Amino acid sequence: MQWSMHTDIDFLIEATLDAPWPQPVDLACLRREAGEVVARLVDRLEHEPGALRRRRICDLLVDVAVDPGRLAPYLTTSSWYVARNLAYVLGELRDPNGIALLGTLGRHEEYRVRREVIDALRKIPGERSRAALRSFVHDPDPRIRRHLIDGMGSGYDPQLASWLLGIVRSRDYSRAGASLKEAAIAALARMGASEAQPVLERVARRRWVFGRMRRLQDAARGALAQAYSSSR
Repeated sequence: MQWSMHTDIDFLIEATLDAPWPQPVDLACLRREAGEVVARLVDRLEHEPGALRRRRICDLLVDVAVDPGRLAPYLTTSSWYVARNLAYVLGELRDPNGIALLGTLGRHEEYRVRREVIDALRKIPGERSRAALRSFVHDPDPRIRRHLIDGMGSGYDPQLASWLLGIVRSRDYSRAGASLKEAAIAALARMGASEAQPVLERVARRRWVFGRMRRLQDAARGALAQAYSSSR
């Protein structure tokens, strides 16, 4: 009897994944066995080589799981790409109850998982998700900090503005440091942080020798023209 139930579930999963997309079928039968279906879909993620097929599995997980807690047992997977897929699913669920689970994935050693966590948190509305995003200002990988900055919108956040100004003022002019400065200048302009104007004016006036420094000067001048010209 148990074997028959599992066989039926596998058949339904396969038929659903093979159906035209988006799903035209009623998923109620899969949701009734959500715990078993989620387990089987996560297992398929680990062994599926095709990117399009993995995306379909993730989308089916979103439709079936509904509750973020159903994904909790699988967050300790040894596969970084399964962890990244689970972060994507949690973001697509857009449920604040998934924020703590994303916090667990946000400590993953693979930067591509942490980058996906940032994208997922941005999909979840509310202050809790914004607070979780702020934790990435301490990430040791400059690629993660750059990804965080690039995704900042026009809403003014005094804590983030202060952090961004610290980046602009820092003495790190390495390639990674200059890249972060450039991104920080653009983000400060997007949010219209008034406290940034005198700092950007100093950057714009300095005489730079090296190419990456001149790019910072151009970025500061562009930001001043874009966001602060009416108050200059």
